[in-house]
Amino acid sequence: MWAQYKYSALPPTLEGSTPSQSTKSDASNSWLVWCCHIWMTCLSFLILLITLPISIWCFLKIVPDYERVVVFRLGRVRPPKGPGLVLLLPLIDHFQRIDMRTRAFSIHPCKVKSRDDVPVSVGADVQFRVCDPVLSVLSVQDLNFVIQNTAENLLAQSLGRKYLREIHGDRIRLAEHFKEDINEQVKPWGVCVEHVDLHMEAVLRPHEEHVNLLNTPQAVNPNGGFEQLIMQFVSMAKQASATDAKGLTVAVTDVSLHEMLSRLEGSLSESLVSEIRSSYQLYVIQNDGKRSACFLDLTSGAGLSGMGVLTSSPDVTLEITEADLLSLIRGDLNAMAAYTTGRLLVTGNLQTALRLEKVLQKMRS
Repeated sequence: MWAQYKYSALPPTLEGSTPSQSTKSDASNSWLVWCCHIWMTCLSFLILLITLPISIWCFLKIVPDYERVVVFRLGRVRPPKGPGLVLLLPLIDHFQRIDMRTRAFSIHPCKVKSRDDVPVSVGADVQFRVCDPVLSVLSVQDLNFVIQNTAENLLAQSLGRKYLREIHGDRIRLAEHFKEDINEQVKPWGVCVEHVDLHMEAVLRPHEEHVNLLNTPQAVNPNGGFEQLIMQFVSMAKQASATDAKGLTVAVTDVSLHEMLSRLEGSLSESLVSEIRSSYQLYVIQNDGKRSACFLDLTSGAGLSGMGVLTSSPDVTLEITEADLLSLIRGDLNAMAAYTTGRLLVTGNLQTALRLEKVLQKMRS
């Protein structure tokens, strides 16, 4: 493994033609350095022999199987040593232990903008180990910090070229590509990355409405009057919401596409238009395979919806099946989940397309 690396105490000569005088001077200097090196090495061996009982405890090191020792003799690096017994020369040898075991670090979830302009919070777990202890010592000072910083920058760059659907649905393949990118960067430092695991925390939305959910505290004594009254009230509320949801499901399921558009037009308002300011072209694939076109124009006035194609170019074009559209209106299917699973095809800005959820909320209300 170490045959490809050559460590020499002499500085490498520069390529190209040099004057003869300079060549002679370099040769004489190299000869003096070599003589000095031999003389100091012999002196160190002599000191080692004179202080032999004590020097064994001081300069004989035991290196475990998971470590290597990088020795600097008179400031020049030597091939790594270990495992087992390693003898160091007094005064001229300095050493550094390198752990060869696998290490790991986590990239905290950071905000990454995908290719379709959706901010996503993505983190990663990276496992790496040192392959060449000499390069790991000579190349960088703080190996863990440099690798972690490099991995964070590469994560933002590589995922910024991917669509949200790829990030969400093909994370295993993206993790393999990400591992190859990191290996290309850290290879000159004597490090190899063994495993990368990507995890997407959340899809961030800049204008997301935060809903505060009220948690019902657990009653300490269910036989008490006040606690029993609260539990009965919560039970009645759950039954009422379930009944309303069932009724809404039946009502929406029986609605045709034309009736759906008429209800949608009734829920439009100038405040909704001022909030969205976009036009949508929607293609609905019905159960018999027929493809129907309808539009929603929320750019001026109180908005407009109907069957057909927009006369002007729409901001976003959507394509979805009739069953999935009904699920979106009922609230059984989330728009982001439909997009990431391929059930909703979007052409245009994805953030503009996701604003349609506000229109669906108006229809449900």
